[in-house]
Formats: sequence, structure tokens, C-alpha cells
Amino acid sequence: MINPNDLPINFLQSLGMSNTLYSNPSSDPNRVPNLWLIWKDSVPTPTMIHFSNQHITVMVDNVLITIVHAHCLYVQRRHLWLELSTINLINLPWLILEDFNAYLSVSKKRGGNNHTAASMKDFRDFMSNNQLMEVPNSGFQLTWWNKQVGEFKILGKLDRMLCNANWGSIFPGWKYKVASRICSDHSPLMGGSISIPQPNNMPFKFFNMWCSHPKFREVVMDSW
Repeated sequence: MINPNDLPINFLQSLGMSNTLYSNPSSDPNRVPNLWLIWKDSVPTPTMIHFSNQHITVMVDNVLITIVHAHCLYVQRRHLWLELSTINLINLPWLILEDFNAYLSVSKKRGGNNHTAASMKDFRDFMSNNQLMEVPNSGFQLTWWNKQVGEFKILGKLDRMLCNANWGSIFPGWKYKVASRICSDHSPLMGGSISIPQPNNMPFKFFNMWCSHPKFREVVMDSW
């Protein structure tokens, strides 16, 4: 609920970020942008492809990244599915992430009313029609909490990452971790490739259990 124009530029610079950012303004003067995109100053400046009140899509290094904050009403989300289906025609490696405000199955919600079947079908159809898959993930499985307790408590998986096959081929092993909530009702998502190169100065560790098998002992001694 903060206007991006009220953010001090020197604050971004103190964090090592670019002194520019993208948001999704509208013609309504009373509406504050609900999406921001901020990047490190070492990253090439993304090119804005399209934005609306439900997403920002940029291109950087010839890949597409879409940040989503979908509408709470599934009828309004249908506009988002149509917009993103048009972007899919660009046919580049594509990552879509954040708050879809929709469930893929009833098992991804705890408490509250059942999610509508039409909403879940819309979401699944969007993924199927655009050959999108959910990115493997770890950490918390339910990413949103309504900040209530007892019988009024609701948990659900509203936040996720999706990608196409081209993204998977460019970034093999890409996955994301759902971290714990701090002050928001949503958990942060941290994405990256799991193929991390081993440092040259990685110390060798010997485990006593290797001694229980003669073959292991022979291999270890040969390596010394």
C-alpha cells in the first residue's frame, strides 16, 4: 500500500539495488501499485513486456519473468489467464511466480470454505494449455495464513512458481524454497538452481563408517 514514488532512491542504492524499479500503475489515481520489481545494480535492466493490475512481465537476458498478484475473484482471474496466454506466444524461457490467489487442488487448503471447482479448473486449464509445470519446491507447503487462530484459521498454498520446458532446459535443477513468514501473511519464495559448483578448497571429510567395508577403505586409501 506504499506508492513507489515515496521510496527513497538512496535506500535502494544502500542495498546494492538499481536506482530504478518497475511497478504496475493504473489510470485510477486512487489505486496504489500492488507489484514492485526491484533488481541488483549488477543485473542488466529488464525490459518491460506487459503489465496490468494482476501481473508484471519483463524480459532479461532473453528470458521472461512474470510476477503475479492475482485477483481474489476467479472471474477476474480469467483476465489474467488470457493475458498470460498471449505472452506465452513469445515462446521464450518463462518463469511465473508469486501470489496466484488460486488453488490447484482441495488438498492445498486447510480451513475455511472449499475452493470453487470452477476456479481450480481455470487454473489447471491455464497451465495445461500453455504447457506450464509447477517448479519443484521445499520448505513450507502452505504459503499463506489469514492470521487467525482456532476455528477461523485458514492456511493455503496460494504462492508458487511455474515454468515452461524452455526455462527448465536453460536452468536445469531450478527449484524454489518457501521460507517462513515474518511480517506478511505470505511466505517469501526463493528460487534458484540446485547445481552449485563445489569450491576448490572444500575440505575432505572422513567418516568412520567407511571402514566397515573393505572396498570403501581401499578406495579412500588410494585417494590419499
